[in-house]
Amino acid sequence: MSAAMYKEFVLRGPSVWAGFVALVKANAKSFADKGEPLRIILTSEERKRNAEQNRFYWGVVLRDIAEQAWVNGRQFDKDTWHEYLGRLHGVCEDVTLPDGEIVSRRKSTTQMSVGEFSAYTAQVQAYAANNLGVSFE
Repeated sequence: MSAAMYKEFVLRGPSVWAGFVALVKANAKSFADKGEPLRIILTSEERKRNAEQNRFYWGVVLRDIAEQAWVNGRQFDKDTWHEYLGRLHGVCEDVTLPDGEIVSRRKSTTQMSVGEFSAYTAQVQAYAANNLGVSFE
């Protein structure tokens, strides 16, 4: 079994494209001959969630939940709601540990893309409105 190959390219100019093509040309046949063809995944680069989204999430969504929601006669702060809602509705990712075990964990909201964070915030608001009686500004 050969060593795994993993390489990412962000195609911002012709020199990056040339490097990508050179890598594929130099390796595609030998990997295919070994029965391990290269896999190429092409995707558009999606930006990380932005400061405006973060301000809305912490300054409106979590604030309103912390101020309005009661569970078993108790209220909870924004940080507690953030952790709870992240576990309930957050994006999960698989992580390989040093011993080879693969575990699924919640992706930090700081690592979410604009689209992921937008969907997450909508899920949180829907949950809070439907299950906790929270109304948002």
